[in-house]
Amino acid sequence: MHTRTPAWQPDSHTRATARDALRAHTQWILSRPHPAERLFVEGYFARSLVAAHDVLGAAGADSTLARAALRRATAFADSLVTSQRADGYWSIGYGSGWVADMGASLAIFAALEPYVDAERLASYTQSAERFAATLERDGLARADGAIGVGWPTAERRAGDVRAWRSDTGWSDAPYGVATALAGVELHAWLAQRTGDRRYRDQAERQLEWTMVQVRSDGGVPAFAGEGELATAAYLEEGWMAAARMLGDDDLPTRLCTVLATHVDWVVRRQRADGTWGDSPADRARTPAIANFLLWFAGQCEERSGIARALDRAAHYTVELDAARLTRIEDPSSDPEVLVALAGRPLAAFAGGRPVP
Repeated sequence: MHTRTPAWQPDSHTRATARDALRAHTQWILSRPHPAERLFVEGYFARSLVAAHDVLGAAGADSTLARAALRRATAFADSLVTSQRADGYWSIGYGSGWVADMGASLAIFAALEPYVDAERLASYTQSAERFAATLERDGLARADGAIGVGWPTAERRAGDVRAWRSDTGWSDAPYGVATALAGVELHAWLAQRTGDRRYRDQAERQLEWTMVQVRSDGGVPAFAGEGELATAAYLEEGWMAAARMLGDDDLPTRLCTVLATHVDWVVRRQRADGTWGDSPADRARTPAIANFLLWFAGQCEERSGIARALDRAAHYTVELDAARLTRIEDPSSDPEVLVALAGRPLAAFAGGRPVP
């Protein structure tokens, strides 16, 4: 199934202002004196830089900025390889071991694949394979396809493969966000990179688990304290990754069918200001929903309400981005997450196409 040009496209003003905002966003990321404290946040900043490089271009007035963005993103990916612990995990910037955070960060490997040399790409692949093997070893890759939570406290003892916390349950309890990011997205990339059928089988099983989570009304359940719409934003990232990387001609059509009611649910749940989510924490984690709607409109169909939802989301993402950049006072706050996740939707509106 070939991607078509959707009926909704950003107009010339939206594209131009989105490009201006993306330029400012990229300059701000590069000017920070220190990386984000949380690994997944820095991972999304890095992916924003790759998206900015793709839209701003390696030639023309923004070429210097675009090349600097790609260098910084590559440096982050390199740091993941060198900072991976002997047990296959990473420190994520706070006293927990959430594998969803790690999976979100490792997506930079796929984003950089077209731009790095064979030696770097091999190191990225080996690092991702070590992590995937660790999930298996520690029982976090469940037989039903789900990926577990990880260790929500810093009290894991050597040799332990399970931990309990009252608000999340066992470390191997199913977690939708981890299944999308450390499951579907990671394993689909490894399947594409290595050709190993084992990774493809895992990705397909994980994908099936995520698709089953879509309720009859199109909604998805919340996991481990995450809101429904925040969970949806991450599941959507996994679905788009599967369609892009698993190389199954029938999969996009099937996703279009299964996700139609989900799209309707997402459109109904959008707030009047163009955001999604019922709390600041959820709203900070949902900017990529706009990216998903743009993908669905191009890959599948123009369902009622998508155009209006994208108009609202574009206004919020583009027109308000500069103001949001000035409101990050606490580096562990929701606004930092919001700004980190806003980069790819900005690039999508500037370029008129969804951004991986």
